[in-house]
Amino acid sequence: MQQPTKTLSLCLKLTLTALFGFGAITYCYYGPSAAAFSGGPPASRTLAPVLGTFPVETACNACHQSFPLNSGPGVLSISGLPATYMPNQEITVTVRVAQADRGRYGFEAQVLDDQGRKAGDLVVTDADRTSLVDGAGNFVGRQYIRHTLAGVAPNGTNQNSWNFTWKAPVQSVGRVTFFVAGNAANFNSANTGDYIYTTSQSLQPAGSIVLGSAASLVQTGNTTAEGIVSIFGTGLADAMAAATVLPLPTTLGGASVKVRDSGGMERNAGLFFASPQQINLLVPAGTAAGIATVTVTRGTSSLNATILVETVAPTLFTANANGTGVPAAVLVRQRGTTQTVEPVFQGAAGNAQPLPIDLGPEGDQVVLVLFGSQFRARTGTNNRALLGVTDATVQFAGAQGDLVGLDQANILIPRTLVGSGNVNVGLTIDNRRANLVTINIK
Repeated sequence: MQQPTKTLSLCLKLTLTALFGFGAITYCYYGPSAAAFSGGPPASRTLAPVLGTFPVETACNACHQSFPLNSGPGVLSISGLPATYMPNQEITVTVRVAQADRGRYGFEAQVLDDQGRKAGDLVVTDADRTSLVDGAGNFVGRQYIRHTLAGVAPNGTNQNSWNFTWKAPVQSVGRVTFFVAGNAANFNSANTGDYIYTTSQSLQPAGSIVLGSAASLVQTGNTTAEGIVSIFGTGLADAMAAATVLPLPTTLGGASVKVRDSGGMERNAGLFFASPQQINLLVPAGTAAGIATVTVTRGTSSLNATILVETVAPTLFTANANGTGVPAAVLVRQRGTTQTVEPVFQGAAGNAQPLPIDLGPEGDQVVLVLFGSQFRARTGTNNRALLGVTDATVQFAGAQGDLVGLDQANILIPRTLVGSGNVNVGLTIDNRRANLVTINIK
């Protein structure tokens, strides 16, 4: 069941048409071996990627090894960030870790420019629960904010959150990215049984275009070659227009987009959709990993911004075109020799709700077929799906095959989930978590 049937392709085309139209030494947090670090984690544990001359950082799972990175049922989030920043602007940021049945929670965060340098200043606003630590060795010059010993206790039901201030640089340094790691710990006085999560979110300087995943609409500031990306701004195109032919046109509504990769190679991007406020594009095949510059040209004017190109950065389409809630997906049911395609949501885009899934009699195999982008180039078999707290088999993850830029993941729904009601679906590809989506199982 690697590729969808023709009926499935038709359902998908209708759904996505609507979506596009709208638009080294490791230390631990807890336990006797971590006594010297009971006031917070050591620096450089946010998994920031290779930027400039800086190597990739480790993450807390280097010590908390019970589960793969980003594989648990919890959520790590950053809130309070605008799409753009002004020089010297002060922004209140909240980091939150949520997961049921956890005894303690921790975090570490930093802000970097595209060269891997500290961007602006992190400011402690709650000295009881957060503190600062400077980077050392390969990461000297970086600044981190983290929990304190008093800050690990939950401050809400099944969750903990921390507030701090980020003061923007005195002048624009281009794109800046918040890199965050979180720990949902079981409080067993050891480094076992804990779930580690990472996430990131980017801000562009004021007056520039804003880039985000066309699937999740999250401004993570990263993508992949052949990834589907949305650009947001003003005056991007002369008029609204949508692609009607393949290969994708490189000009729509009077606008064109070029992508210059980290190796200096510039390519025209294929365009799905263009309007004065939004452009949906396909990152050109062959775009090298690293920092890339995306330039939108309309007439004699142009706007640009930078984005990080990675191997995988999985995102999933949702029925409400906002990156959350019920996925823009279908079910494929195998009953004997008969295969049928069924919906997973009801209602129009903007008000779509999960449609209860009947797993049927014993012998039925019901597969959730998710559609997204930016995971076709997965490097290994470390793919995992979690439905609520239940592991599910990922039968396939890769290019969908019929629609340009679209990726697909097939997940076999376990029969043990009968009667579960609403269930979060967490898809992890190469230790990278896609946006959480929700289905209902009756």
